[in-house]
Amino acid sequence: MNIDVHAPDRAPARTDLPFLRHRVRFRPAAQQPAPAAGSSSLDLSSPPSRPTARPAAAGSSSLDLSSPPSRPAARPAAAAGSSSLDLSTPAAAPPAAVATPAVSGRPSGPRRVARPLPRARSGERTLLTPKAPTVTLNRLQSGIGVLSVEAACSPAVGDLRIGAAYQLADGHSSIVSRVGASSTAPRNSRRPVIVARAEKYERLVVDLRQNRLLERMVVYGFSESGGQLNWGGTLVLRTAGGARVELPLDRPASGGVTVLLSIYNVRGEFVVRAEMENIAGSIRNAVQAYGFDLISWLDDRTPVA
Repeated sequence: MNIDVHAPDRAPARTDLPFLRHRVRFRPAAQQPAPAAGSSSLDLSSPPSRPTARPAAAGSSSLDLSSPPSRPAARPAAAAGSSSLDLSTPAAAPPAAVATPAVSGRPSGPRRVARPLPRARSGERTLLTPKAPTVTLNRLQSGIGVLSVEAACSPAVGDLRIGAAYQLADGHSSIVSRVGASSTAPRNSRRPVIVARAEKYERLVVDLRQNRLLERMVVYGFSESGGQLNWGGTLVLRTAGGARVELPLDRPASGGVTVLLSIYNVRGEFVVRAEMENIAGSIRNAVQAYGFDLISWLDDRTPVA
């Protein structure tokens, strides 16, 4: 077909462009209402209708999405002692304080905090008294040089002698003294842990290089003749670092045996305690009263070798 582009009035009609002669004005679509709460379907063709809630059958395990989920009711607090973790309710604040229950008939209340024992200071004097009977030697004071225990008493006291019952780490137990027993502990040892000697005063010397071998010891005083002692003077304990611990021996005159001092090895530190207890009877009775009951005896003063 020939088209004369120079004569538009004679040009044939165009049938392929009908939209040029029939135009429709664009109108925006009506605003659709928001879908109902809880609806799980998205329908853009028509506003959603609110579904009717259907009651669930008792014991049914099916999940019904046609009705909006109901808000769960508040759950009661967990029972006391329960170990379950419930995140649906806020955690309750802990109580401000918990009272200590009564034990063995004691009234409830806050527990008493144990106070640390006082410590001996190098170059200073520590006095043991009935109100402050205990002192602790630190690791250096308990592990360097020697520890000496000396009874500084005048002749007016009488024929005072001192000795010690001891227990070693290997379980060996006996006594050491210049009277009626071995003067070294252990007996006839080439490296004794404790030595009993007399210089100006009666003295016991502990080799602190072997302090790990000594678990405990008690120092006692007695009359060599078995008579009465008129107590006085001071029991003096000295360390290589210059610490000095003193125990006054002012007490009524007595016979028998008087336990003066105890020393315990607590994790490498010596804890020294004033005892000052008179035991009526013999040395054997006195050391047995302090738990040294594994010693075999020849008589009341002499252990079996």
